[in-house]
Amino acid sequence: MELPVTPVTHATRATHWFVGWGFTSDAQPQSFANCWEQVALPLPPQGICCAVLKTRLATPAWQALQRWMAGCWPQVQWLVVDAAEIAHIVTPSMSPRVAQRFGTGSVCEALALHAAQTHAAPTSGEAAAGGLLVPRIVSEDRCATLAIAAGCLSSPPFPTGVHS
Repeated sequence: MELPVTPVTHATRATHWFVGWGFTSDAQPQSFANCWEQVALPLPPQGICCAVLKTRLATPAWQALQRWMAGCWPQVQWLVVDAAEIAHIVTPSMSPRVAQRFGTGSVCEALALHAAQTHAAPTSGEAAAGGLLVPRIVSEDRCATLAIAAGCLSSPPFPTGVHS
C-alpha cells in the first residue's frame, strides 16, 4: 500500500496531527522530547492522535511515553495498532532491518500514515489523509522515532486519554 508524502502547505489546513511513535523498550522521556523538539512546527488547531504498536505496550518505554505526553498534552488520543496493520505500507524512509521485521520501511511513518488513512475524514473534495507532514525523526539517543501525518479527524474511533 503506497501512501503519499505531503508538502507542509496542505497540512496547514488539517485540524489534527496523527503522530506515529516508534521506540526501543529502553527509551526515556528525553528520547521522546528530543524527537518533538525537532518538529519545529506550530501545533494543529484541534488535537493530536498518537499511534503506537500494540507490542510496545508491555515495555517500560510505553510508560515513559505516556507520562511525557500527559505532561505536554493531557487530552492526547491514543491508537494502538497491530504490526500486521502496518505491514506493506510504503514509507519514504527505508530501514532494511525494520522492513525485515515489520514489513515496512519505517514503523513511525507507517503508524502515522495508517492512523491518518483510517481515522481522518475527507474535507471539501480532498482525500481524508494528505500524507506525511513530517517524515521520520530520530532522537539523539536513537531510542525513539516520530513521524506526523495530517488530516481532519472523523468522529473519534478511539477513547481520549491514555490506555494503560
